[in-house]
Amino acid sequence: MAQDIVIRSNTYYDTPAIEIPRADGQGNALFYDNSEATVSSGNQMLSGVKALGSDGTLYEGNISSKSSSDLTVSGATVTVPAGNYASQASASVANGSVTAPATISGSSASLSTGTNTLTLSKSISVTPSVTTAGYISSGTAGNSTVSLTASVTTRAASTLQPGTSAVTIAADTYLTGAQTIPAEPNYLAANIVYGKSLWGLNGSAQIPVISQDSVTKILSIS
Repeated sequence: MAQDIVIRSNTYYDTPAIEIPRADGQGNALFYDNSEATVSSGNQMLSGVKALGSDGTLYEGNISSKSSSDLTVSGATVTVPAGNYASQASASVANGSVTAPATISGSSASLSTGTNTLTLSKSISVTPSVTTAGYISSGTAGNSTVSLTASVTTRAASTLQPGTSAVTIAADTYLTGAQTIPAEPNYLAANIVYGKSLWGLNGSAQIPVISQDSVTKILSIS
């Protein structure tokens, strides 16, 4: 029983179980694929045995264990109670006995006896006894008009977007327009992976580590 599982767009093939650490620190919890389970009631298992059905229901067996001591005998009838017999069970039924009558009536009649056998050579009446996430502008100096030509780097209005590469505005650049750094409502510690930091904000998002054993194919999430 195994399934192909997709987690965060990654496919894990032939996975029979998923292993996740227990909250109490006592090892890991294993969750098996039981889609092919056929158990549907307790009367399919021995008493004390538990199993999950395909729908996830936990069933507990109710078939009791039996032995020879549970058999009862009454006369020639042996009663076998419902249950599981781990080994052969038997009960003895006592042998019957026949006691020949003391006398035989009828002329010319003869009688012979063997083990539990009574043989008559003639039709007679017999009653036997049977016993269980800087700007420079042009201007004037004194009374002389001086034309000054300024060579200045300018930067028009722009929106600066944070990214993996730095955005640098060189020194002595004249800004002819507003420079905007937009706000990001999702710039939250909860949206940054734990152990990582973005512009001084430490992440707190815990992301599970997922691995699969190459032999058993059991998926481990920690």
